Amino acid sequence: MLYVRAYIEELIGLAKGNLKICRMNWWLLKYENEFKEAINQTACSKWSAWFYQGKKLYPCVCSKREDLCVFIDLYRELDRLTQIQRYEKKFQDYFNRFQIIKNSFDDLDQWMSDIRPIISSIYLMIDRNDDLKIKFHNTEPAFEVNINKHDYKYTLLCMNIFNHHMYVKDYQ
Repeated sequence: MLYVRAYIEELIGLAKGNLKICRMNWWLLKYENEFKEAINQTACSKWSAWFYQGKKLYPCVCSKREDLCVFIDLYRELDRLTQIQRYEKKFQDYFNRFQIIKNSFDDLDQWMSDIRPIISSIYLMIDRNDDLKIKFHNTEPAFEVNINKHDYKYTLLCMNIFNHHMYVKDYQ
């Protein structure tokens, strides 16, 4: 028997306002087996089709989600955020390079070309608000987990620089 509500409550307790990457990784490791077991136990077949067959995952349309689905979705979202966080050192290097070349059009053009594929790969995974959070409204009770933005400092800086040059300055 999985006690997914307790697992979720534990994560919310770990967050203490902002969930840090080290706590996120610990929770993901701790509940990795429960995540796989929950996929096998849920009545919603979309999870097993996604996990085992690689099918596209569509958003939940249930008026109230089962705890198993909430746990699976929360685990999946946190796992995606840890994957993005692995790029943080690379984004720090991009940011440092930008600071050196920001006034050179040719160098900036190359920087934009270099960073574009990585930005494109993570763009839809990060909420572009000032907040970095995972929200679940169709649960009882509704909840959200705030993510520590400092763990994504250079990722967010580079995304802002890229967006500014791409859309505000009308980069071509």
